[in-house]
Amino acid sequence: MGTVLEARGLVVRRGQHTVLRGADLSLDGGTCTLLLGENGTGKSTLMETLLGLHPLEEGTVLAQSKVVRDAEGRRARRPHLPLGVLLQSDGSVRDQSVRHHLRVCASAAGVDVSDEALAELTQRMDLRHRLDDRMLSLSEGQRRKVCVLGALLPGLVHGRESLLVLDEPMAALDERGRIATVALVAEVMTRGATVLIGTHHPERFPLANQAYVLNEGQLQPIDQEGTASHVEMTWPDLTGNATRPSPWGLGRRYAWSGGTPLSGAVLGVLMTLALATLLFDASSVDALPPTAVPGLLLMPSFVAGSAGDAALLTLRRDRAFQRLSALGLRPRDPLTPLLLGVISPLVMGLLLDVSVTMDVAVAGAVVALLLSQCVAAADALGLRLARPEALHLRLMMPLLVLPFGLLLDLLA
Repeated sequence: MGTVLEARGLVVRRGQHTVLRGADLSLDGGTCTLLLGENGTGKSTLMETLLGLHPLEEGTVLAQSKVVRDAEGRRARRPHLPLGVLLQSDGSVRDQSVRHHLRVCASAAGVDVSDEALAELTQRMDLRHRLDDRMLSLSEGQRRKVCVLGALLPGLVHGRESLLVLDEPMAALDERGRIATVALVAEVMTRGATVLIGTHHPERFPLANQAYVLNEGQLQPIDQEGTASHVEMTWPDLTGNATRPSPWGLGRRYAWSGGTPLSGAVLGVLMTLALATLLFDASSVDALPPTAVPGLLLMPSFVAGSAGDAALLTLRRDRAFQRLSALGLRPRDPLTPLLLGVISPLVMGLLLDVSVTMDVAVAGAVVALLLSQCVAAADALGLRLARPEALHLRLMMPLLVLPFGLLLDLLA
């Protein structure tokens, strides 16, 4: 089938530490490669780098001879071939159902999975009775089973090249789950998938074609001697004609299923409206200078935008951002700040008995939308850090007061 994935001279730094020092790797189509190494040697970093999630100091990652990421800053927006991903942290959105998680994994790779096929697949993992339960309600082992199955779904399409990257798929699994995982890996290989597995248990994958150990930032080939056998299972045939999920539809679902806007933007708007009602009345508003009146009307819109993008905050909380980013999905929820930005000035006007013109309502929508996207961009930038929560980017919010003041002057 030829080379599916190739990495040349990868040099990656995490903070002050150089994790990869000129690592090279080549994966041929239809093969299984094991990545071994002690804890902390950089296996997860290497696998995430191959998915294009880390910037490169040196080197290039190619998929089907196309750049995934290189040291010059180029990066593919979408995977060049159907991709399945299981990261060390499973990256599941806790408020989503098992069914929705698996459907997103499948549709992101263009795989169409029917309800019957989904029921049959989850039956192999003892999860059929949990299909409509939220990921939050599952045990750690059950969540891992769901995420393993989701990562391997793209490989169940016959005769289609796909790349499946699994970091510690056996972690937290019971014996039946491990047997099913080994059987599913063997099945996707027969259907043409290329599999890369980071593991501490190479004996579990006797069908692996090659194995490497990561030592001091470089890959060294080793002999693979499998001792465990896998159980033959029948797996449904899937087709590769599904459309990719919409980032806007996903964004709204992720944002509202977790209630993030209710605890952020909506709550902030309500508090601002309540505070304004306590401090002002119609007579005191009439005494305000012309610039202050639109500022008061637009203040809830400013607060709604400063909450950021609710979908991104949900994914950040559940550590799903990296997994979806590797799949080429970047869910966003611009609709919530847009609606709040329009409605808030109108409600503020009713509470204070002030007439709100159309240009103020439009300005509220623009303020909330643009501000939310600015904050979301800052949040996404912070996610590149080893400890993103340590950087309080919202401390830079006062910088946005100047353009807000210029807008008020223009409206006045």
